[in-house]
Amino acid sequence: MNAIRQFLKQALTACVPRRRLLVHGPRSTGSKPRIALTFDDGPHPEHTPRLLDLLDRLALRATFFVVGQNAERYPHLLQRMSAAGHEIANHTYTHSEPRQTSAVQFLDEIQQTDRLVEQLTGRTMTTMRPPKGELNLSKLLGLWRARKTVVLWNVDPKDYRMQSVDDATKWCESYRPGDGDIVLLHDIHPYAVQVIETLATRGVFKQFETIPVSKWKRQDQAVARQETTSSGART
Repeated sequence: MNAIRQFLKQALTACVPRRRLLVHGPRSTGSKPRIALTFDDGPHPEHTPRLLDLLDRLALRATFFVVGQNAERYPHLLQRMSAAGHEIANHTYTHSEPRQTSAVQFLDEIQQTDRLVEQLTGRTMTTMRPPKGELNLSKLLGLWRARKTVVLWNVDPKDYRMQSVDDATKWCESYRPGDGDIVLLHDIHPYAVQVIETLATRGVFKQFETIPVSKWKRQDQAVARQETTSSGART
């Protein structure tokens, strides 16, 4: 089943524009290659503040896929993310088990989290990540009808399985960053901070620009507008 799901993901990625589905960013057109740091499941009262402190010290911008009930519990952390210039994105309200969650409940949770984040920060979210990256067709079409961009990932350190600083360090030593990487981490676990610290020590953030994932979506939208304009000029 995993092989089938991977094939379907690759097929969708090949034919769906990035403003609808983003698994990997495009090649950079600037002076530096780019990667996106993404953090799921927070905010968390202990780990998220440490992570925000580190990102601020390194002058990095990231995307936080927040769970609505955690954002409601710790609104000051959500507001701190927003004030620091990080992107806030939707990760449902309860992070319920995907296969036990109907499309109706799933889409209701997306709307509930949208309203909450807008109330707390004034931001309108157009980007979301489904729990565990799992979607069926009805959920996917519902998200697209709601004009959501679905963001997955192509780099997964599995920080939720790490048991020590050594685990984080070993992964960082094996990671070879690539232009357009979307890195999946979790700010409800302690080792995301260690991963970022180690990557910084290795000089990754001097070689790569870190951007919020929506920057790639906006780039894709701009290309689509140019193509539409060019097509109209030819007719």
